[in-house]
Amino acid sequence: MRNKKAFALIELLVVVALLSILSAVGVVTYNGYVSGAKDRSAYSNFNQIVKAMNNELANCRINPGAKIFTSHSCDSNSGPEINNISNFFNTSNFRNPYNNNQNVVGSNLCNKGEVVVSSSSVSGSYQVQYVSQKKDLKYTNIIESKWSTETTDEKFKKEAYKCASQGSTASSKPKGSFDTYESPTGLPRNGLGAWIQVDRDGNMTASYSGASVCESSYCGSQNAANRTGQYRWLPQGYKVVFVSPANASGNVSSNCANRACKYNFADGTYTHIPSGIVYDPLTGKPK
Repeated sequence: MRNKKAFALIELLVVVALLSILSAVGVVTYNGYVSGAKDRSAYSNFNQIVKAMNNELANCRINPGAKIFTSHSCDSNSGPEINNISNFFNTSNFRNPYNNNQNVVGSNLCNKGEVVVSSSSVSGSYQVQYVSQKKDLKYTNIIESKWSTETTDEKFKKEAYKCASQGSTASSKPKGSFDTYESPTGLPRNGLGAWIQVDRDGNMTASYSGASVCESSYCGSQNAANRTGQYRWLPQGYKVVFVSPANASGNVSSNCANRACKYNFADGTYTHIPSGIVYDPLTGKPK
């Protein structure tokens, strides 16, 4: 009688275990590669946007009669609006590597792959930022233009930065947006206070009468009543947001004059650009 050779059960289990380990290692390695590739692509977008903005703005120094970012005239008294710049890139060939359906230029640094363009603390200059959530680093470039009121010494900065949303659970409060904004419930003094007109990125705009801050019942009560955060006659693409309540005497004041503030739709705060201080609209005080 011949002996029949076969795999013992323990040998099969060892093989299966080894294959599982190798498979798990492969998946982790692949995911790490994909994550790194997306981060590199997003950082490349950041650098290309900085370069493109420098080129566009340089055209105005060379040819005062030119148009930049598709429609802005170089002979204007002020530089292009943030919304104009954002639309220029979001309608181009730039793509967000993390989500093709999401804009590559937006207003939330913690949206993966999103580059944020905003007004710099120096009037007429721009700030371009990108956060690598893989490396926990924030990159900032300051771009000057012919409208810059002064020269910025430090034009590039890299610093540690960790998005608060990392590690959050599904039960966390969802982020707000321009489209979902409603004036807050429980507004102090029935909405009497300061309101600012902003674009989709939260940047203040020059309004109908040239004023950048509205107050009292002229805009407050209307918004408090219907909680829509916008006027009947407000142009599409803009909203009015609450930034500060009136004091006990009914007097209204705000530090947002001359378009000094940027509204953060993601968390319902606003930033005073010259100081970098973040405020709570319901109290009008720093958070």
